[in-house]
Amino acid sequence: MKIACGNGFILITILIMIFGFSSCEKQKQKTFHEDIIYQTLLNKTELFNSESIDFFKITYKSEGLKIGGFIAKPIQKKPFKLPTIIFCRGGNQSYGMLDAFQLKMLNDLSLKGFVVLASQLRGNTASEGVDEFGGEDVNDILKLIDIAKDLDFVDEKNINILGYSRGGMNAYQVSKLTDNINSVAVVGAPTNKFESIKFRENMYHNVYKPLFGDTINNREEYIKRSPIFWHEKINEPLLILHGSDDNRVAMEEAQQLIDSLKLSNKKDFKFKIFDGGNHILSNVSKRDSLIINWFKLHSK
Repeated sequence: MKIACGNGFILITILIMIFGFSSCEKQKQKTFHEDIIYQTLLNKTELFNSESIDFFKITYKSEGLKIGGFIAKPIQKKPFKLPTIIFCRGGNQSYGMLDAFQLKMLNDLSLKGFVVLASQLRGNTASEGVDEFGGEDVNDILKLIDIAKDLDFVDEKNINILGYSRGGMNAYQVSKLTDNINSVAVVGAPTNKFESIKFRENMYHNVYKPLFGDTINNREEYIKRSPIFWHEKINEPLLILHGSDDNRVAMEEAQQLIDSLKLSNKKDFKFKIFDGGNHILSNVSKRDSLIINWFKLHSK
């Protein structure tokens, strides 16, 4: 009898644990979208203390991987659909991950009336997988666009993409791969990986070669990451911003693409090379207003 009672107690305990954990799990998984498996509101902290913005840290599913990201959303008294910016980070692997400085950039963009979504991409301390620097990781951005289209507070006709540095390269790639974005803006974006090697040889040995191979056996991989070779596939309105003092991506790369777009008679693009501008144009006060005005100009 004691053994039976003991077994019964164990069984009841197990059932409580199963159903209890299941209930907690369902509650935890109540998110904006079925592909977002975790989200938490970061408001009321020193970094996120705006009364106008809700800032969420998320984890979402992309090709079976758990990917870290963020959503910044204007607080609304009455719900209505808002224009959106997909923010593409720079760097590679864990270098250049979205940090306090960049999250402040996301917050400032959202204060202009935009929902902002950003991915840490795969292959770093926040996400599973392997960073290929413009390979399969581009799918993490495409998945974020798919998620944005389904959010009830996003205007799916006005999803724009903004990329800094490597994120600009990714923005060009996304433009080629999908018609679900409205306009594009890039800052300090590389356009020709073969030219990038000449400007920063260490990137070839430390990033390009380890992540997507050498230039001899993997030439097509370099072309895939170089919009200069397929600029005619960039169909959306495009804003190119670059600094003359960019020490990471040569100004000549931006100029090459600008010249190619002119020769191909692309009409819906604009560019500005800022004299003395640094890599991300943090020393150019009108950078953000140019970007926001570009997206608003091409709203549908």
